Amino acid sequence: QRSNPEMQKRAANAVRGLVESDHNPIVSIHDHGAGDHLNCLSELVEETGGLIDLDALPVGDPTLSAKEIIGNESQERMGLVIAEDDIDTLKRVADRERAPMYTVGDVTGDHHFIFESKSTGEKPMDYALEDFFGSSPKTFMRDKTVVRNYADLAYDAANIPSYLNQVLQLEAVASKDWLTNKVDRCVGGRVAKQQCAGPLQLPLNNVGVMALDYKGKEGIATTIGHSPVAALVDPAAASRTAIAESLSNIVFAPIKNGLAGISLSANWMWAANNEGEDARLYQAVKACSDFAIALGINIPTGKDSLSMKQKYPNGENVIAPGTLIISAAGNCTDITKVVEPVLNKTAGSIYYINLSKDQFKLGGSSFAQIINKLGTEVPTIQDAAYFKTAFNTVQQLIHEGQIEAGHDVGSGGLITTLLEMTFADVNLGANYDLSALHESDSVKAFFNENIALVLQAKDDAAFEAIVKDAGVDAVKIGQVIEGNTVTIKNQEAVFSFDVAATRDGWFTTSFLLDSKQSKNGTAQQRFDNYKHQPLAFTFPSQFDGKKPKIDGTKARPKAAILREKGSNSEREMANAMFLAGFDVKDVHMTDLITGRETLEDIQFIGAVGGFSNSDVLGSAKGWAGAFLYNEKAKKALTDFFARPDTLSVGICNGCQLFMELEMINPEHEIHGKMLHNTSGKHESNFVSVKVQENNSVMLSTLAGSTLGVWISHGEGKFNLPYAEEQYNIVAKYAYEQYPHNPNGSDYNTAMVCDKTGRHLATMPHIERSVFQWHWANYPKGRQDEVSPWIEAFVNARQWIDEQGK
Repeated sequence: QRSNPEMQKRAANAVRGLVESDHNPIVSIHDHGAGDHLNCLSELVEETGGLIDLDALPVGDPTLSAKEIIGNESQERMGLVIAEDDIDTLKRVADRERAPMYTVGDVTGDHHFIFESKSTGEKPMDYALEDFFGSSPKTFMRDKTVVRNYADLAYDAANIPSYLNQVLQLEAVASKDWLTNKVDRCVGGRVAKQQCAGPLQLPLNNVGVMALDYKGKEGIATTIGHSPVAALVDPAAASRTAIAESLSNIVFAPIKNGLAGISLSANWMWAANNEGEDARLYQAVKACSDFAIALGINIPTGKDSLSMKQKYPNGENVIAPGTLIISAAGNCTDITKVVEPVLNKTAGSIYYINLSKDQFKLGGSSFAQIINKLGTEVPTIQDAAYFKTAFNTVQQLIHEGQIEAGHDVGSGGLITTLLEMTFADVNLGANYDLSALHESDSVKAFFNENIALVLQAKDDAAFEAIVKDAGVDAVKIGQVIEGNTVTIKNQEAVFSFDVAATRDGWFTTSFLLDSKQSKNGTAQQRFDNYKHQPLAFTFPSQFDGKKPKIDGTKARPKAAILREKGSNSEREMANAMFLAGFDVKDVHMTDLITGRETLEDIQFIGAVGGFSNSDVLGSAKGWAGAFLYNEKAKKALTDFFARPDTLSVGICNGCQLFMELEMINPEHEIHGKMLHNTSGKHESNFVSVKVQENNSVMLSTLAGSTLGVWISHGEGKFNLPYAEEQYNIVAKYAYEQYPHNPNGSDYNTAMVCDKTGRHLATMPHIERSVFQWHWANYPKGRQDEVSPWIEAFVNARQWIDEQGK
């Protein structure tokens, strides 16, 4: 197998074209995965039966046997059932998207599933459907319980600072920046909450949220939970903890119907058929089932990998710890109300809610790991009814706007949670007193991983009244302070931690891992600079936060998004254009190459972001070639740019396209190019840019602003051979140093335009930053319908309106 996301996107676009049409001709659809053709195609016709022509299946290797053709697990393929009259429509849509399509068989109605070669008559498979989908015989598992005794933990509370330093550098606890800085966390323009939070954009968020669309405020919230080390000690307790961990994270998004609105998926990773493991698996599954039933939530789906054992030639066998991975999902009712783990200097007190209702225990914890022990007792959830009440009470507090900040207690323990809530901002500290938790053992008080929540109230009185009425124990444990110190007291023990130094310790493991993937010393630069580049914004004085008002009595000017196979930003670009008052057309390169589209009636084009041609040969090189070496496409674009009444914007991959086609500075003898980022890897981050004094039609009115915006690219480095004054630089990154300048561009360039101001090329994704909820950090206290970036698209529409007068 090899991944081919571009092909997956082509197939998805073809399917979406049918699904979103006035008449959706798809009768049934299924993806290819485990079992491939055999699994996918048989399940498509499980109610009727079907005949598959073996000769019609695409084969890249002529030596494959019939069995191998039927069962190979090539990915990025979809199977669907469609009426014969609709095949031509599907073919035209698939051809437009360059998605290979094959008609491979027929629905028969004889309740048999058959693979047959029409050319040879070979019939390698002919089964009655009841043999596929009938009731499976019961499986009887026999095993015996193997008692394993683990050593208890020994420690000294005087060593808490040393313990903390070690815990914060465990991979499970430490910063995950080395992961989040290289993955596209804004793709599709519907990401409402991703991993990073606060002015310093550190990966601390509790829950991921995707907006359902660009119009409303509803979304889908997702989290995961697992407890593999605790499962070695007590698999039943660990199952409950895995579920509870996922729920203690998703609780920070307002969920429709509260806990009852959550669904779980259970993924079992276990070394079955090894002595003692099946018995442990049974305990874990039963506890998972019982706890979910007690909570009143369902587990409608899941999967298993029950062969987690590695055999070595020397006879040694290694089995993986049995692990339940829970994925939780729910309908988020308001994507603007998701709570982040960043304390507010001007809000109320900090409270602790113990969801486990268990005594503090250190078995299976990160603390146990640093002293190389497992322990004898692990925490669990003692009272499902209380957990349910507490969950729904926190949901009520979020709906009523009474939680200013919140974080779950998980890997690293309570002390990690308390510290992390100060990490993502500057000049932020806290004073905590844990004495009211009534735990005399400070190591247990600090490092316990009992499932719990730490919440900052907006208003103490209102917060306390709600939790008291619900019967939830919320213990006041602290206050936010300005400064660089966190003080934690427990009974007579008092410890003080420097936030900057502690945060650097937490970031160290990420730095070490990042050093293995980032080139030219950029990992060290990231470590040195991340805490000195807080986001800060200056909004334009004319910005009122309201959506553009469009005169419905006037015809909208025509705009088009340009995309190629591998593009992935067309939806958010089209939405920004439409919101600003354009009538938007979808134009694929195949439309231009065939002459179906000429751009003659288009006044504004947006070349979208993504990975055209999978970035083979370099970003946008293939896309540019599609224009340069196809006569009709080249003429359409050349004629468009030659007209004086047109505008264009190229974003990310589109920016690379315009630079490769030399559209921005055609008058230059030596043209600027886009090079690989100095780090040598893809960079994704929410940064700020300073809009310069400029002549850009789209951005001149935003001059003087400093605005937040998403970047996500691998080749975003502007290589500009002439002096700075030879270029129309529209915007620069707010900090010149990496990582805020993510690519090392000459003159700190983020956006440029041509000398007329009509054609803009920008690496930052302004189209993914047009709503307040798009921004990973937004000025507090604002309730804006749109962000200032929408003005760029409104300016384009107004300019075109003026040309028509």
